[in-house]
Amino acid sequence: MRLPARNRRLVQVFLLGLVVLMLTTAAWAADAEGAEAGHTLEHRMTQLALQIGLILFAGYFGMQAARRLKVPVILGELLAGIVIGPYLLGSIPLPRYPEGLFPRVQNALSISPELYGFAVVASIVLLFLMGLQTDLRLFLRFAVKGSVVGFSGAILSVAAGVTVGWLMLGRGADDPRSLFLGVVAIATSVDITGRILSGRRKMASPEGVTILSASVIEDVFGITLLAVVLGVDALGPDGGSAVWRSVVSIGGRALAVWLGFTTLGIVFSRRISALLKGVKNLSQIAVLSLGLALILAGLFEAAGLAMIIGAYVMGLSLANTDIAYVVQERIETVHQFFDPIFFTVIGMLINVFVLASGEVILFGLLFGLLATLSKLIGCGIPSMALGFTRAGALRIGMGMVPRGEVALVIASIGIGSGILDDRLFGVTIFMTLFSTLAGAPILNRLLQREVRTTRRDVEDAEMVTTDFEFGSEDLTRFLLSDVVAMMRSEGFFVNAPDSERKVYHMRKDSVFIAMMATPVSLHFTSRRDDVTLVNNLVYESILSLQQQVSHIRTISRPVELRRTLAEQTGRAVVDWYRYLPVECIHLNMRVADKEAAIRELVASLVQAGRVSDHEALLAAVLEREQTMSTGMQHGVAIPHGRSDAVADLSVAVGIVPSGVDFQALDHEPTTIIFLVASPKENPGPHLQVLAGIAGIANSEEARETLMSMPTRADLIAYMVSHSGIRKKSHDASDRHRA
Repeated sequence: MRLPARNRRLVQVFLLGLVVLMLTTAAWAADAEGAEAGHTLEHRMTQLALQIGLILFAGYFGMQAARRLKVPVILGELLAGIVIGPYLLGSIPLPRYPEGLFPRVQNALSISPELYGFAVVASIVLLFLMGLQTDLRLFLRFAVKGSVVGFSGAILSVAAGVTVGWLMLGRGADDPRSLFLGVVAIATSVDITGRILSGRRKMASPEGVTILSASVIEDVFGITLLAVVLGVDALGPDGGSAVWRSVVSIGGRALAVWLGFTTLGIVFSRRISALLKGVKNLSQIAVLSLGLALILAGLFEAAGLAMIIGAYVMGLSLANTDIAYVVQERIETVHQFFDPIFFTVIGMLINVFVLASGEVILFGLLFGLLATLSKLIGCGIPSMALGFTRAGALRIGMGMVPRGEVALVIASIGIGSGILDDRLFGVTIFMTLFSTLAGAPILNRLLQREVRTTRRDVEDAEMVTTDFEFGSEDLTRFLLSDVVAMMRSEGFFVNAPDSERKVYHMRKDSVFIAMMATPVSLHFTSRRDDVTLVNNLVYESILSLQQQVSHIRTISRPVELRRTLAEQTGRAVVDWYRYLPVECIHLNMRVADKEAAIRELVASLVQAGRVSDHEALLAAVLEREQTMSTGMQHGVAIPHGRSDAVADLSVAVGIVPSGVDFQALDHEPTTIIFLVASPKENPGPHLQVLAGIAGIANSEEARETLMSMPTRADLIAYMVSHSGIRKKSHDASDRHRA
């Protein structure tokens, strides 16, 4: 498959950066003492710093490439790790590093303990955030359905893993390796599924809450079984009947520790939250919360359980407090730092030569297929028995399929503890990628259709959605800002976990409100008891905006402000060759009115390929014109608008010798028209272009020159050479002094 040009450039930039980094490293090692320094602590720390820096860039470029190819970002990070890892580029000899920057270390991991330590900390951060994102109230409300669906799916997933282990190893559930494959298959990526449900606004739907609650059940079951497998593996490969005799005791101990710490965490969560809030600084609260997660992770490891279990328990303990979303937001930078490290290091653990073997590919695809079917059947069929239609059951089953980051965390524990070898690790990677790449797109497609998902109408007794349609992007933007400010003034912790889609979480004690903003509307999800609070919130925001508008009208005169803008000039250097296409210059326009002039200039931008939707841009410019005319003074008008139909800021110029009525400030006909079109989200140097136009048009000499230009090329060349004009016309200066 041939990559698009932009993707090829991305890969080329990454490879070039890699080569530059390696050459720079080689230059540092010009001295002859480099070889002897290879075993010093300073040398190892220098190497670690280089490794982490390169991993961050490799993970970033891998993530961007995955987004462009529209596949899960973890796939790009994994591939980046494979490329720079010890089995490929990482083992290329360098002067100071004869075994490569990422040498193949003689241990079960093939990477240095220091680097693996970073990956372990990254997994703790990841599981801590996962626990924070668990909605306990939602889980308890759908505990029965979630338990049935989750437990059934987990049992079949374990069976799928044990089956693959039996086929590969010749041993079934009595072998910890086979059981570990089952544990990996249990995991469900709440992050991937949750993003899809949120994007389709199905998070509060019957199938959505069932998926999320079932995922919690699977987490409990999977983490408990993980502790059992780790304990059983400690008995050695010849444990024999002792394996099964130990399962009950180890499982009981793991479950007791898990439930005990979880119960204590939930019971004392408010006190923990109050203690942390005493710090006052929100960023410090998040840091100390992460510190608690690290401490509990260490205690769980000391007790013979995996560290990620302790991290998850700490996150779960804080999940129902009002600081949960603030902690998520404040440690997002930490997460952004560790996330590429974890997945890229996981990629380094993959022996690409083993991964490419026929056995691993065959059993990996088989594992992926069985793992997918285990969730579809194990979660889908019980859902139908619980009142869901076939469409609803299919959504639930497919929503449980993606494994994603959770399976990779467990797989890293497997290879780190020595339970999994390169072959089994490669098989788990294949299963994870297969289920994620297959499950996520299919679930997204299933959620697009509006179908009945339950046999009976389900009335949500608690969570309801309140919608407000405003019909204006500017009004919505103002109200969104005011709503957030007002909630913060009321003592709510407000954060935006998904800034791209403008999703906000607002929490204070037991009150939780989620808000999603579209360009022209606001949508609130809250408990039914809090709907009155939501209505009053929006009403007060609208009332506040009305009061501000009334106040502005009493203290300012828009016409006078517009006159001031027209008279003030300043330096604004603009690259007119970039923003003003020559074919969009009209030296002798003949139009009847200003709307006709605007239509002609917009049409020229469309013909020049600068605008994708003629009607969308025209509507934006005319709407701006209706708010206040852009006719200035001295025969100049600057109509402008922002629209998604424009990819890059563009300008069109029209010279109207006979003049046209633009409702100008001085009531004179307009003879020079500059139309400015900008993208809505990223308008570019919009204000600089307007200032540049004013700098040129406010000179009487410049206006006369523009009116008499013989060719388009002469006009744009003149604008380029005079883009920084400061001189004011005499009549403008006189009025300004008056």
